[in-house]
Amino acid sequence: MLMIRQIRGLLYDQGFTIGGARLRLTTGEPKDDTQQYKQMIRQMIAELEDVLVMLKA
Repeated sequence: MLMIRQIRGLLYDQGFTIGGARLRLTTGEPKDDTQQYKQMIRQMIAELEDVLVMLKA
């Protein structure tokens, strides 16, 4: 029953395709590297926005 709920959550709540849900169930949760990359991207965006402000001045 738990597996069915996981599959339903992946398909309907998180918008996975059937293939994507199957891959997620076989590989597990995303690694912490994903969070690190997201943080680095946020930091780069903030720095680029600062540069843009300086260029507009």
